Amino acid sequence: METLLTDLRYALRSLKKSPGFTIVAALTLALGIGANTAIFSVVQNVLLRPLPYSHSENLAEIWNTYPYLPGFDQAELSPGDFWDFKNQAKSFSQMESYINFPQGFNLTGNGDALRLEARYATSGFFSMLGVVPEAGRGFTPQEDKPGATEAVVISHRLWQQHFGSQTSIIGHTLTLDGRSYILAGVLPASFQLVPSADLWLPIGQYADQPPSHLHHEYSVVGRLKPGVTFAQAQAEIVTLNKQEEVAFPDSHKSWGVYLEPMRDPSAAKLRVALIVLFSAVGLVLLIACANIVNLLLARNAARQKEIALRVAMGASRSRLIGQLLTESTLLSLFGGALGIILAATALRILNSFVPAELNIVKQTQLNGAVLAFTLIMCVLTGIACGLLPALQTLKQDLHGILKEGGRTAGASGGHKIRNILVVSEVALALVPLVGAGLLIRSFRQLLDVNPGFRAERILAMEVDKSQLPQAELNKLTPEQGTALARKESLQFEEIAARIKGLPGVAAVGSVNVLPLGSKISSASRFLLEGQPVPPSGARPIAEIRQISLDYFGAMGIPLRAGRPLEDRDYGQPTIVINEHMAHTFWPDKSPVGQNINLCTLDPKPCLFNIVGVIGDVHQYGLEAAPTFDAYLTGGWVRYFVIRTSSDPAKLASAAIAEIHKSDASLPVTHVMTLDNLLSDSVSPRRFSMSLLGIFAALALLLAAVGIYGVMSYIVNLRTNEIGIRMALGAQPADVWKLIVGRGARLALVGVAIGLAGALALTRLIASLLYGVKATDPVTFATVAILLVGVALAACYLPARRAMRVDPMVALRHE
Repeated sequence: METLLTDLRYALRSLKKSPGFTIVAALTLALGIGANTAIFSVVQNVLLRPLPYSHSENLAEIWNTYPYLPGFDQAELSPGDFWDFKNQAKSFSQMESYINFPQGFNLTGNGDALRLEARYATSGFFSMLGVVPEAGRGFTPQEDKPGATEAVVISHRLWQQHFGSQTSIIGHTLTLDGRSYILAGVLPASFQLVPSADLWLPIGQYADQPPSHLHHEYSVVGRLKPGVTFAQAQAEIVTLNKQEEVAFPDSHKSWGVYLEPMRDPSAAKLRVALIVLFSAVGLVLLIACANIVNLLLARNAARQKEIALRVAMGASRSRLIGQLLTESTLLSLFGGALGIILAATALRILNSFVPAELNIVKQTQLNGAVLAFTLIMCVLTGIACGLLPALQTLKQDLHGILKEGGRTAGASGGHKIRNILVVSEVALALVPLVGAGLLIRSFRQLLDVNPGFRAERILAMEVDKSQLPQAELNKLTPEQGTALARKESLQFEEIAARIKGLPGVAAVGSVNVLPLGSKISSASRFLLEGQPVPPSGARPIAEIRQISLDYFGAMGIPLRAGRPLEDRDYGQPTIVINEHMAHTFWPDKSPVGQNINLCTLDPKPCLFNIVGVIGDVHQYGLEAAPTFDAYLTGGWVRYFVIRTSSDPAKLASAAIAEIHKSDASLPVTHVMTLDNLLSDSVSPRRFSMSLLGIFAALALLLAAVGIYGVMSYIVNLRTNEIGIRMALGAQPADVWKLIVGRGARLALVGVAIGLAGALALTRLIASLLYGVKATDPVTFATVAILLVGVALAACYLPARRAMRVDPMVALRHE
């Protein structure tokens, strides 16, 4: 300890004597360490932090696979499968489920109507996760049955914002869509399984019908018994699914099943991007370390007389290595302290432009685990940076240096090491640059995709009214259902006429699900009229889009064939389909006039006549393939779309006022422009691209600084040689070629190695790309040319200085 303290005191004095070196080295390390600290804090928060549930390592999610679901690699289980698995599986101590399809309720009776988003869960769901209500209780098994007393549990956010965190409301009645519900409890703030959910209801109230094996709606979570592995549970679930396929062959064809550890849904979206970003900042730190090694090599070369004197006075080489490593580690700790400040600042900036879809990132902070990671990184970085220069210095002929009167005769011994470091920096910088280039090209390709509608000057808002429960809707006769839909359509048309009368409004329409969303609202397996009937599991799926008559015109969706929906289509089995569906099933003829059955899971078919074909609209993002879409009209349609001739945002207040003039109880939410919706749909990709671009630029900057430093050192070292060359007739252009040529050769070797590494590593980001291959030659060539150009630019100043060497001064010194 006494030796360590002595080394620390000497290291502080030594670094204080060289403030320029200390500041440059500390700032260089601060950039690398700060970037790693910031990204690791995000990784730790999103990927490494355990879920906020009791013994979360034993929780597993069970999913179906189905090849006919476009844009999805997993699907929920059917209610029948869930209950069969729950009753038969031996690997689980408990198995529960929830329904993650959003359903809206209007909360009335306490001021203005409030639109709330709801989910359903089994009565044992919260207790299985170890979620203890903040106030009140969860659901009882009796409440989880159809026809039981209707209870509801609310989110912590709703409890705070709307009820003022009053515990006295527990047990009182809430009026949702005109029906009374008992407020059973309040969930804790830490429960963020579905952050947008305001309400949770018992799953028994979801549908007043026996469990079905046809409709896949249940997200299933199970807790493994002690000692049971995920592989064992997976094998059992697969076996049970095969039994279901034997018992219910029609509904199970093409459906697979798999099990995985329970994960945060938001974290799953970010996993690949964060791994890529963490790898990129790791490369940035390696480049920074290479720069520090170069700086330490130059510094130690200038200290050879001092080191030689220490050896002559009896200092052991191991003692000297310890002293030099103490200095480099202390330097790294200075850089780490600055890096923490940079990381804290970077996280504040990061949180300001994190897209709403990735809200989990905003919870990131510098906690104890992150600081411990930074400390370990600083110590390892200091040792890694200092070891090679220390060993290289002690390899020199220190006794010969003393005999030469202190001249650094052995300073040129590190040429090979410096060349290797420059090549490494170039190679390391090329990898994130190629990754950033691929993401930029991919993003531009994505922006060029036609969404299927004209987003400019459209205002959208959700206007939803109270609906009858599904169980009561199922009891209506066809005539009663048609009359109800017509009544609701007329109410919409009245409101639409009011809004259309506003100055600057060109058209008003509505749809049940806005484009570029991420949730299925309504889908149905269908068959063409006269087609052989395959098992239900092998039937294609059409997404049902309920619209108003002016929807296509308001959105600017082109009509390709036939006619749009008209007033005469109310209550009639007529639909409009999209191009993708038309070309897939009627490749050689027009589908207009053809019939399809949209009720293939019901005993009685319902044939719909196709009256028109419209252009494809991207429902699940610009990068997702078009789905099979069927449009019909009738009933209340909750998303209003208003096309204007000026800034649509300025008309929002007037449009809301007209809606409330018609019905003051209608809540208006999610007011946005479609330009913003389009921008938000690509915001996660923009976020990943921007961050990787920043780190790639940082890597390029550090590589350029490293090349400049090495070439400057070489010029200083070879000043006498250059002077002699010029005295013997060499021209300034020859000296230019000597310096720049060396830098160019090192850069080209680094580019060649970096291209090989990038070809292997960029496949990691293949899932983040759209319309561009991970081996895109244009990107690779552009980045290679850019990097060589930057390397040559970094050689410019050292080469200029070499050209100005005075031969007489150099010869006189020699």
